[in-house]
Amino acid sequence: MDFYPAIDIKNGQFIRLKKGELNQITIYGNDPVKQAREFFSMGAKWIHVVDIDGAFKGTSKNMKTILEIKRSVKCKIQVGGGVRERKTIEKLLEHKIDRIVLGTVALTNPNFVKEVCKIFPGKIAVGLDTRRGFVATEGWSKNSDVSFDKLIKTYENSGVSAIIFTDIEKDGLLEGTNYKQLKELLKITKLNVIASGGIASLGDLKKLKKINSKNLIGVICGKAIYEKKISVNDAVKILED
Repeated sequence: MDFYPAIDIKNGQFIRLKKGELNQITIYGNDPVKQAREFFSMGAKWIHVVDIDGAFKGTSKNMKTILEIKRSVKCKIQVGGGVRERKTIEKLLEHKIDRIVLGTVALTNPNFVKEVCKIFPGKIAVGLDTRRGFVATEGWSKNSDVSFDKLIKTYENSGVSAIIFTDIEKDGLLEGTNYKQLKELLKITKLNVIASGGIASLGDLKKLKKINSKNLIGVICGKAIYEKKISVNDAVKILED
């Protein structure tokens, strides 16, 4: 299982939100590129990067910084936030971004997502962001009436490389992830799943590892790293051991 330290970028700074709320923002630094280098030096094989401005505005706003991150590290980079057009996907892939996460468009335009999965095999992931079991979109600011299990079925044989599952109600709270819903998800899909939201300690990582599901391939963590509750070195060792 891979450990994905997260860098959420807003206005050029790296930040964390509570439950995705813009009025509950904590700024951790002004140099996302430097932070990425630190994560890489600590043993991260992947880094999860989110363009927060893009997620809310529907178009990439921190592209220059994201591409500079990719040029600055030798690990793999997974990028999401405001990616809703093929030209944006093409630009990211041209600059060697390793995986692209599609969120809002995965709900609003499944045919587009299935099309780009075929055009760019192995490069497209779907962000499954849920609030009380239903999918949220546009930077988590809007709720839908589509349940997470229904959306999963839409992409079961589409070529999606991974599902990034986040329970918004857990995100940024350091209270542990939604193990019950994660286990439900793993039971109903054969797609690779990356867990996200609420990781607070190395104990949480050990608990996730005990799930022992072949399609649980990774864990994303942000705030616990910045609050020094988890070190990247230790997290990588636990998940890869």
